[in-house]
Amino acid sequence: MASILRTGKLLRYFAGFTRNVLVNSVRENETSNLLNNAPCMCGQFQNGFATNAAAKAELSLDKQIRRLDQDVRRIGRISRRDLEEVLDEIRTHRTATSSQSLLVIRCCGNLVPEELPEVRTALVQEIWKTLNALNVPMDISHYNALLRVYLENEHGFAPTDFLAEIEAKGIEPNRVTYQRLIARYCQQGDIEGATRILEFMRAKSLPVNENVFNSLILGHSQANDLESAKGILGVMKQAGLEPSADTYTTLLCAFARHGDLAAVKETIAECDQKEIILLDKDLLDIVYTLTVNGNGEHVDEILPKLRLSPGFNQDAVNVILRLVNKGHEDVGLKLLRVMPRSSRVNGEPVDVGAFFIRQMVKANRPVEKILSICKSLQSEGLNPKALTIATEAGLTNGVINNALPLLQEMKNAGLPIRQHYFWPLICSAESNQVLEIVRRMQQEFSVFPNSETVRDYVIPNLKEKNWERIVTSLRDAGVPNSTAVTSTVYSALVTHQIAEAAKIMEKNRAYYMPFLFKQPLILALSHTNDYASFIRCVRQIHEGLQLRQGKEEEVEQVEGVAAVPTERITPDVVGAIVQEATNYFRRDRGDTLEKILKGLVKQGLSISSAKATQLSEQLGSELTPKISELLGKLSSGELEPVPLPNSGKRSLDSLSIDELERFIVNVEGKGENANNIKRQLLNACFRSQNLEKTLQVIEKFEAEKFQIPVGIYAQLIDLYTHHKKSSEALETYGKLKAKDATFQLDNLKTIRLADLLLQEERVDAAFKVLEENKKEAPVAEAEGSYNYMSTVWRILNSLAEAGQPERLRKLFDALVGANYIVPTNVLLGPLIKVHLVKDDIPKAIEAFEEICQKHKSTPWKNELACRLIQKEDAANLQKLTDLSTGIHGEVNSLYDLVFSFVECGRVRQARKILETPGLRTRPQRISSACDRYKNEGLLQPLEGLIEATKDLGHIDRNKIYYTLLLSYDKADEAEKALGLWTKMQEENVTPNDAFLLKLAEILRKKNIDVPFVVPETQKEQAKAKKSKANEATTTESTTETAKVAGQPKEKPAKKEPAKTETVKPPKAASPLSGFRKAIQANDPDAAISHKQSILSGEKIGALDTSRLIELLVRADRLTEATKYVEELLGDKLHPQPKIFKFYLNKIAAAGDLETLQRIGQQLNEEQKRLISFDNRFCHANIVAGKAEQFLKHLTTEIDAAKTPEEATKLAEKFPRGGAVGILEKHPELVPQYQSLAEKFVTHNQLGPMNVLWMHLISSGQEAASKEIWDKYLSNAPRLMFQRVLQTAREQQDEKLACAVISQLKNSKISEGAIGNAYSCLIDIQTNKGNPDKAMDVLANAIKDVSLENINRTALLRLKQAVEEKSQKFPYTIPEKRTKADDSSSSSSSSSSDDDVSPSVPETVPPKPDSKA
Repeated sequence: MASILRTGKLLRYFAGFTRNVLVNSVRENETSNLLNNAPCMCGQFQNGFATNAAAKAELSLDKQIRRLDQDVRRIGRISRRDLEEVLDEIRTHRTATSSQSLLVIRCCGNLVPEELPEVRTALVQEIWKTLNALNVPMDISHYNALLRVYLENEHGFAPTDFLAEIEAKGIEPNRVTYQRLIARYCQQGDIEGATRILEFMRAKSLPVNENVFNSLILGHSQANDLESAKGILGVMKQAGLEPSADTYTTLLCAFARHGDLAAVKETIAECDQKEIILLDKDLLDIVYTLTVNGNGEHVDEILPKLRLSPGFNQDAVNVILRLVNKGHEDVGLKLLRVMPRSSRVNGEPVDVGAFFIRQMVKANRPVEKILSICKSLQSEGLNPKALTIATEAGLTNGVINNALPLLQEMKNAGLPIRQHYFWPLICSAESNQVLEIVRRMQQEFSVFPNSETVRDYVIPNLKEKNWERIVTSLRDAGVPNSTAVTSTVYSALVTHQIAEAAKIMEKNRAYYMPFLFKQPLILALSHTNDYASFIRCVRQIHEGLQLRQGKEEEVEQVEGVAAVPTERITPDVVGAIVQEATNYFRRDRGDTLEKILKGLVKQGLSISSAKATQLSEQLGSELTPKISELLGKLSSGELEPVPLPNSGKRSLDSLSIDELERFIVNVEGKGENANNIKRQLLNACFRSQNLEKTLQVIEKFEAEKFQIPVGIYAQLIDLYTHHKKSSEALETYGKLKAKDATFQLDNLKTIRLADLLLQEERVDAAFKVLEENKKEAPVAEAEGSYNYMSTVWRILNSLAEAGQPERLRKLFDALVGANYIVPTNVLLGPLIKVHLVKDDIPKAIEAFEEICQKHKSTPWKNELACRLIQKEDAANLQKLTDLSTGIHGEVNSLYDLVFSFVECGRVRQARKILETPGLRTRPQRISSACDRYKNEGLLQPLEGLIEATKDLGHIDRNKIYYTLLLSYDKADEAEKALGLWTKMQEENVTPNDAFLLKLAEILRKKNIDVPFVVPETQKEQAKAKKSKANEATTTESTTETAKVAGQPKEKPAKKEPAKTETVKPPKAASPLSGFRKAIQANDPDAAISHKQSILSGEKIGALDTSRLIELLVRADRLTEATKYVEELLGDKLHPQPKIFKFYLNKIAAAGDLETLQRIGQQLNEEQKRLISFDNRFCHANIVAGKAEQFLKHLTTEIDAAKTPEEATKLAEKFPRGGAVGILEKHPELVPQYQSLAEKFVTHNQLGPMNVLWMHLISSGQEAASKEIWDKYLSNAPRLMFQRVLQTAREQQDEKLACAVISQLKNSKISEGAIGNAYSCLIDIQTNKGNPDKAMDVLANAIKDVSLENINRTALLRLKQAVEEKSQKFPYTIPEKRTKADDSSSSSSSSSSDDDVSPSVPETVPPKPDSKA
């Protein structure tokens, strides 16, 4: 009976009832017992969510509270940080259910043993205040929970005042309320007060239970009346209640409080006699009470009575934490020694006591005590890292008084002191203490703060606003000048003070690490639009790099390295910053880039040709002639940086021709060598492109017998070419060849000269020059000059426009044959254009086919398709599509054809293609086309797309409508824009908020009435809620909106346009709420609209952006999703892994290699591994029809591997799942793949060969798979084969399962893995209705493996099948194993097959006789 009552009490735990409320006694932390029987709170929350209007917004809150509940169940305690996170979540969402709030209040007592009672009380009061402010509905159970927390924290309050407050709010107290008020009086030893409440309860006929009597025992104890306390047991029996373990524990704690050890022993013996079981938890309560009341010397009498039953350690931890808070570490150490220690796999005991050490530091116990305990733990072998843990805790908690002495102790012990140890201290210190910590770092620990420490921790915590003062303060604190300056600049940039940053940079020349400063610099520009300061900063970053390289060269010369001439490669810092800006500025990218490029040209800065090429390709249709011209100037190599103000000594290359000539005269007048200056003078002449002056200088130097380098004459040839003096150029070229037959011009000079000769119709001479200067290998694309490639294209294009196919072909072949160019889509374009200029379609098709077959490119495909459509040449159009399909895949080629038809106004044909059964939807292709048409100002193709996609449910037409609306706005066609709205009603397309907002803006600009209710924007919402009248208007507006949505007819909507315009919309709960509501409503367009109108001071986090990305991906709007993915990556964040994988799967399924490559460049290797990037990239290649090229790429990579580490890295990222896809879809590539796998084997990497084996055996090629097995895999200790077994199961293929078993049986892989294969065969036979054959398989299996290694589920199925035939199953099925037991049994990682490669790739096992 007693056990039933006890269980009943436990079940009432979360409903606001407890069996005890005392802090000083005993039942302070009853979680382990009560939680075993208590129902999970999570179940209670579900009902609340089902009816709550803001259910979706609370999902994360629900998740956090569920985690709290699980922690309480698992370890009996939670942390303050967890509670604070929940409180933040409640404040963010501005809501919480009644059940949620109840649990949060309850968690602020002894469930947070790490914190002092006063801290816990402050926390619960903050939570209570927040819940009241948010008007969360609360009842008496919440007040009872608050009472319990107050009691557990020993918080002083007047019971009468508490009761009055409850009654003032109209809430009726229940018996639990009175029980806890009694407990409060008893806690104070006020028996009279408790008696008054008891009488009140009797008057109300409220039952008195065990809890009341327990409180009275405590009350008498606090009143120093132990006899009366003991007498309560008799009173309980008279009242018909039998004292339980709880009652006896309360009495024992009363004796312990007074140090009456004899009474304690006597009462424990009485419990044993009456078979009342005292749990370890009860005895720990007695230990705690003895200790905190000054009777700790008696603890040793109680410890031997502990049973150390399951769960003891967690109860002991909670008591130790509370003992430390009370300053009784020695007793805590005794308890720690009693706690059972678990062991590692190798049998060594696990370190213990880390929580104990951290709590001592957190409680700010004396350093001497902490060190003493740490030494005890280390000497007794309980925790060898005790000192390190203590120091870490001191630093993490920012306890300066403890942390620095502990660090000093670490230093004395010879342990390393690292930079980042000081970061938490700096963050927690007062601003006036920060620099003192910096000084002590250097003086006491010889740790000198680096840039990361100064910029990320010191400066933000100085709270100083004057940047120059910050630099001075840092210098005074011993920070090197360069570190102080660069860190201050960085901090200024991250706070968007770009002008201040530029000012500091110009005053202090230093090396500003480009990779570090790029991002904050661009973000600062986006916030300020201060292009002048941006350019000043870029210039200083460039100058800093020059300064650093200059110093390196000086060091080399001092060390004697200068004797060996080496070519120094200067990083293209400016180009990298421009590219980063191009990636960042998506909106108005062209205008932004033009301003940046103009500023750079004005400064005389340069970028590499490779970067210029990349930028032009990246801009695509946004590339304007002006930007192209600016890129050409920047990459020409002819710009010289303008002199910096106050830059001191000028370099030679910044001097003018006149200055250099005067300089030569002065130097030679002193009798010094002026050869270096003469070379600079020649370079200056060439830069000025002044032919006359250049010739004068050369003639003068030749007369002076100055040794002019051969390269100068090559530059002279180029200068002649620039001035169109071909004869003089050829004459100089002839002289050079006569002197040195091996002399060759570089590519650019050769091409320019050949171009000039072709213009002058000196064809033979042109080809002769090309032939004589041909190169052994083509220039790599990365090294190719943008100017050079554009020059080649201009030459080819001019011949194409002149309609000279023969000469063009001859020149192109000569350029390719002599390795001047590698054919690209751009350079191949003129070969098609030359025929289209002459309207020679057959020749154009012939040339296109040749290019497709030879170069796997499709230049001018769209233009050619449009010509064929206009000529209605169906045969050639089909041929064109077939050729494109071979390169880009069928779906991409069909979409290209759709756009060609639309551009030619052939909507019906475009629609027929889109209606093709089985044609996969490619929304990103439609989205990209829409954006291109909008940017090019083409209305007709967009209107055509609207018609072509009509009534096609699988295509989201909102994007097309919205883009056409923006195009009408751009073209100033307001009436057409309004017509779109009407057309959407006709076609039953519901316009989204973004469309309606934009249309309203267009109509208002033209003073046209807005015939619909305009959705609310964030800015309008910010003006609302100023009066109650406005709230009433809001209701009316909402109703009207509902009417319009339900009846989308034009006429009713136009009746009250003025009223519509004057309605003041309501204010949102917060600026982000509109965005979040749109996400919850699955409305991506509204979400995007809200996102764009969010105020600059706020920011949408990665989680919210991830949800938007998910919506866009589900709507197949991948172009927009990509924009937000790249936006996150640009901020050094990334979407949630699950959503990121979902997005990447879609991109891969679309074969969008370009997007994947762009994303891949922004991820590190670890991030790629976590999202299986390489598998998805491989899949994209398969979809794009580029499997063969992908295998070639993998082959190139493994060929380049020189060391085992490089090979291992390649094996780790090898896309196994993708490789399976290649082999399944392209069996013709098996020989090529096998060659690749063999290359990996030469580096002892078996993964790729393992994939090939799986493919061969799964596809029935047993002989070939056996050959691979015997040659490469038979001795491997670890293999993948789960996919093969999966195939065998799906196809019920017993032959395949037998083949796997026969090859695995004699291998070195684990029994568990072989058992998996046998289990598969047993399942197949069982499912086929052959239990006898399955039993034979099992009989054979247990000869090779133990029964434990056969899949238990397979055995259960077989047993059932055997028993259904009235036969006996002769084996005993093993008990179910835990995950830990299973983890080491299998060698077949299924995940490795499909998704994530194993962290350690398979390798060839070393031979016994091989030498290491």
